Amino acid sequence: MMQREEILSVLSHRYPFLFVDKIKEICYMESVIGYKNVTGNEPWVIGHFPEKAIFPGVLLIETAAQICGFIFYDQQKKNVLSNSYLSNVKNFKFLKLIRPGDQLEVRGQFITKAFNFADIKCEVYVDQQKVAEGSLRYYFENIPNEQEVNQ
Repeated sequence: MMQREEILSVLSHRYPFLFVDKIKEICYMESVIGYKNVTGNEPWVIGHFPEKAIFPGVLLIETAAQICGFIFYDQQKKNVLSNSYLSNVKNFKFLKLIRPGDQLEVRGQFITKAFNFADIKCEVYVDQQKVAEGSLRYYFENIPNEQEVNQ
């Protein structure tokens, strides 16, 4: 389990654009489970929407991308596989509204890697109910070789 300090050592994101509260489990280059607590004092609440705040879809995708990116973090070596960036969002579906007070559980599953790209299947849950799903593609600045991936 990763707490805030270790998360901050891996991600370069900071408030108000850090959307990871806890990483429960990482299986390097296989899967990840992480959490984001949606609170009523976040900057987006003021305008989306004042009377009935709904967590914005673009921030949900960013949350999923930040958490799923931990698939590339090797906890044993305390090393990120390579600098990676979100490059494509595919078939992302929003199935239920997310509101302040909800805890998002993001589950990522490694799909494939080719050249400078890796694809992750992502599912987001609130109270065991799926609220969103889709695929995320990451671009690597440096191409990870098979030896790096399989060590």
